[in-house]
Amino acid sequence: MNRSTIELEIPEDVFEQASDIARCGNRSVESVLLDGLSILFGSASDVEVSPNSLVDFSDAQLWEVVHRRLSWTQDSRLRTLTALGKEGRITEQERQELEHLVAVVDRQMLLRTKALVLMKQRGHDIEAYLELGV
Repeated sequence: MNRSTIELEIPEDVFEQASDIARCGNRSVESVLLDGLSILFGSASDVEVSPNSLVDFSDAQLWEVVHRRLSWTQDSRLRTLTALGKEGRITEQERQELEHLVAVVDRQMLLRTKALVLMKQRGHDIEAYLELGV
């Protein structure tokens, strides 16, 4: 993979959050920020994260899993393909792409659910997060 180097100024609160996550996960701040950028631009994959490995994650890392979503481009493509499918105008290649994106969403949901269960076991108020009104 080719890489580019840039100098980037970030707000102090973002740096502190990244530092906390890095410290809890025994990682570098750079790797935490790269993961965040990868998530934003769609190159991150949950494939390497096993639901069972989440027990070793810090609370900050679990919240990162809970808040992870498709990248903007993946979400936009998923919506487009879903609309094409509903209209009956989807090609075989597009159908396969749609199935892949749905599988990614399913995997994220599995990881998010496991992370929330672990957070509840650790004493966090998950009902308030989910706005269940319990």
